[in-house]
Amino acid sequence: MRIHLVIHGGRRDAIPRLREIISNLRKEGHEVRPRILFERGDAIRYATEGVEQDAELILAAGGDGTIHEVVNAIQRHPHHRRRSDGPLPRVGIIPLGTGNDLAGSLDIPPDPEEAMRVAVGGARVEVDVARANDEYFLNVSTGGFGAEATEESSPEVKRALGTLAYLISSARKFASLEPLEATFRSDEILHEGRFLFFAVGNSRRTGGGNWVTPKASMTDGLLDLCLIRDVPKVELLRLMPELRAGNHLEHPAVGYWQVPRLSVTAEAELAVNADGEPLRGSTFDYRLSSRRLTLMVPSE
Repeated sequence: MRIHLVIHGGRRDAIPRLREIISNLRKEGHEVRPRILFERGDAIRYATEGVEQDAELILAAGGDGTIHEVVNAIQRHPHHRRRSDGPLPRVGIIPLGTGNDLAGSLDIPPDPEEAMRVAVGGARVEVDVARANDEYFLNVSTGGFGAEATEESSPEVKRALGTLAYLISSARKFASLEPLEATFRSDEILHEGRFLFFAVGNSRRTGGGNWVTPKASMTDGLLDLCLIRDVPKVELLRLMPELRAGNHLEHPAVGYWQVPRLSVTAEAELAVNADGEPLRGSTFDYRLSSRRLTLMVPSE
């Protein structure tokens, strides 16, 4: 098998283990081409290289941001520029990030060797790929309170503090929390007016372990919208543990819909992210890509 291995350069502590994994793969007869990332955009360049060199598997060793860039490279690549007319590469995950939300929702093992075995010999699943304007994402896109907190968690802080970085940033934003206003529309208006937070889920988990869109499926052709309406801060505090556990859907302040497409329109600029990558704008169009992705997941 031709494997293109994309490795996040911020996890140098994992390099010795990954070298061992590469050696074992080569002993098994696989052709492995490792590429180490040093700056934003490297994963897109190296994954594009893998597509053009007819890699059968692109293995993303990193966090949700690394996976995000790999997915965008595959989705954006013109099929006619490949060497052959064969299928696009499958994607496997070795979770080395801070939150590892997509890997966690897919039950991919945290151990690199076990995760590699899933990527090489696990089950192949054709999954939906979501899109926020021109940005593709596999997991979740959030807006408002949660997106602002994620945006302010720098890569350096995330590496030093792990998931605690999300909590610290969230606490800082909470002190100055103000409601936002927008219209959420699918085939009809779902919500119009003030809100604190929204998430559009293709998968289920975001922000370092919060099961915000717990009903989401990557194979159902739908997007899950979870919205928290404007409530007092004390009520939001009571809601937060339920939100983290995925037990929030019956709360009166929460709206939850499963829709094929969604538009979010606001008068003021919104802070939004897609798989943790920051976006800004006043209008966001959410839909599913016409090109699905083959993802490697545990067989069981």
